[in-house]
Amino acid sequence: MSGFTQALGIMDGQASGCAAGWRWRRRWRALGALAFGLGVALAGPGVARAQVGGATELEDIVIEGVSLESAPVAEARQGSAVSVVTGETLARRQLRNAADALRALPGVSVNRSGAFGGLTQVRIRGAEANHTLVLIDGVEANATFDGEFDFSDLSAANIERIEVIRGPQSGLYGSNALGGVVNIITRRGRGPLTARVRAEGGSFETGDASASLSGGSERLWGTIAYHRRKANGFNIAPQGPEEDASELSTFSVKGGVAVFDNFTVDLMLRRVAKTGDRDTEGGPAGTLAVQVDNPSHFASEQMLAGGEATWRMFDGVLVHRFRANTQETRRDDTSISPFGTFFSRNLGEARKLAYLATLNLKTEALGGSSHVLTGLVEREDQGFTPVTQGNAEHERLQIGYALQYRAALMERLFLSAAVRRDDNDSFADFTTWRVSGAVRLGGGMLALRPHASAGTGVKFPTMFEQFGVTAQFIPNPDLLPEESFGWDAGAELRILDGRLVLDATWFEADLENEIRTLFLPFGDPRCLAIGAFFCSTVENVAGESRRRGLELTARIAVAAGVTLSGAYTRLDATGADGLAEIRRPRDSGRIDIAWQSEDGRGKLDLSAIYNGQRPDIAFRLPFFTAERVVLDDYWLLAASGSWEVKPGVALFGRIENLLDSDYQEVYGFETAPR
Repeated sequence: MSGFTQALGIMDGQASGCAAGWRWRRRWRALGALAFGLGVALAGPGVARAQVGGATELEDIVIEGVSLESAPVAEARQGSAVSVVTGETLARRQLRNAADALRALPGVSVNRSGAFGGLTQVRIRGAEANHTLVLIDGVEANATFDGEFDFSDLSAANIERIEVIRGPQSGLYGSNALGGVVNIITRRGRGPLTARVRAEGGSFETGDASASLSGGSERLWGTIAYHRRKANGFNIAPQGPEEDASELSTFSVKGGVAVFDNFTVDLMLRRVAKTGDRDTEGGPAGTLAVQVDNPSHFASEQMLAGGEATWRMFDGVLVHRFRANTQETRRDDTSISPFGTFFSRNLGEARKLAYLATLNLKTEALGGSSHVLTGLVEREDQGFTPVTQGNAEHERLQIGYALQYRAALMERLFLSAAVRRDDNDSFADFTTWRVSGAVRLGGGMLALRPHASAGTGVKFPTMFEQFGVTAQFIPNPDLLPEESFGWDAGAELRILDGRLVLDATWFEADLENEIRTLFLPFGDPRCLAIGAFFCSTVENVAGESRRRGLELTARIAVAAGVTLSGAYTRLDATGADGLAEIRRPRDSGRIDIAWQSEDGRGKLDLSAIYNGQRPDIAFRLPFFTAERVVLDDYWLLAASGSWEVKPGVALFGRIENLLDSDYQEVYGFETAPR
């Protein structure tokens, strides 16, 4: 991906406006509705728990990303809007890239620029791709230079759970969490010593293999895993014979040791390397530019490493955690044209040191309640080096302070509140906050769980936006941070001991100081100054962007071994000019049908994903004048099945894009056929 399309992939915002007084009135009304709804629900009759097969409902589904201390919280005991994809689901659907598991989840949209290794962006509730914070085993994976995580780098191998937490989370995590958080937890490695080996081959000369070894006791545990995927690919250009290949390899090590009964140390290391072919924009004069065959190519590498020491005192009443994380991301691009070969490289790194203290208290009053108070002090050093621009390294420093309180009252009412202060050496200091709540009512045949959350978010300008220079991009060091307020409210209904589960959630969010790409006219003096006839820059947009919508989910146990689930999102995301934000479908959804034989040896899965029409930006040749276009809606069907030949050995197969749909997720980039 090159030129304007690459800049557009990184920064594609627009905005819309509203007076400050109106914004604050909306915020107070949202908080009032949250308090009123929880108050009404608490006044109603009911019991704290519903039983399904003798076990407390939902207690086996836990969320780590909703708590500052990363401690597991049962899904039914928190008020945030969360979707969870388990490792079992990834294996059953035979997904090799984790982004495919996120497609059309409630409030989530995914866009990939063509080939399997192309830039893959995840947007939550209409926010930008760099408003999605990505954590892998507690280490932030967003690159410092563009603030994004390229989901084409995320292998699904060895993943235990993916959590998608929707809505502003800056009160917990600071910048990058303005739209939501994707929290990835890999296998922990405890239990019997287990070896896993998998290999497959298929269309587009694709070869895929993975291997892992894991095991351990309460004293010592660990896992080591490797995954490699290589595909000759398909042509991402609408015309021409050239195929665009890609290769991805992932190596990870994770483990821990209990030095003493109350003192443990956990370590992780993850390295991802990717190479791939790309094309470039072109076409006849007077037409909109599309991808045309070209030998250009790209490469990237990311290294994540982290360590945490945990000291539990007074039987876990007081817990100290010391964390040290580091992340390095490198992206290379080689552009080949009749005018020569041009190489560019961006290097980004981030180092974090953090101390957390958690106080766990229980009270016998009010039917037995628990209270958790966590404080955080965190230092982050960021660096960015555009190697092809004189190796000028740019640095930023940020100190964060956060406090979170969680309470479980009478096993019925669950509350959480967090506030965070970020002191920066490059921008004004920011304070963000977040509150959430949930109530459990009824049980058995009928259970209701109202839930709601509200909070503010901030996104600091990326280092590329401030300092990056390419052949077609001019940075803007005077950018202001983006700010947001968002809230949601909904209810989950469980019928027949959880055999039927329904959830409906309404959400709203605003965005101020949105950073938008500005395409300068042909021959603009600013472009000529960097040796280009056309180029782009970035600017803060006056006014306010608005996002609102409805998220619906359903799951039903149709019969023994048969489960039907679905999701639907209605999204209205508009900018200051009243136009819809690009690459976000107004309507999206999915249906999944899963079957498992009585003895568990046979499994079948059918998935249908729908994305409605959505706007995008294209460029009219020969002067690359930006125009809005509309991408067609499409359905994606996938089928997979497996059979355990004997214990420990299974055969499997799948078909992707079963209907052979012809569609585009980014204008001008073709996608894979059946």
